[in-house]
Amino acid sequence: MNILTQAYRTTCIPLREDRLDVSIPSEYIGRELEIIVLPVFEDNRPEYNAETLAAMQEARDIMAGKIKTKRYKTVEEMDADLDAEEDDDA
Repeated sequence: MNILTQAYRTTCIPLREDRLDVSIPSEYIGRELEIIVLPVFEDNRPEYNAETLAAMQEARDIMAGKIKTKRYKTVEEMDADLDAEEDDDA
């Protein structure tokens, strides 16, 4: 995860009702202040490789019905089909 490092310089006039007045001494309330605002979030977007992106697209295509897949009513039926495929490959 990359922590964002960009800072923003801005000017504000804190008032008693602001959330900032808790951290700003009372002699600065109502005066124009230049402050630096730092983001408090992380850039946690995952980076996927080409193989993962292709698998995700395939899953979307299966869900959309673009790719037909086998369907089974029971686990036993699926196991029998897998066993038959293994026998064919051998």
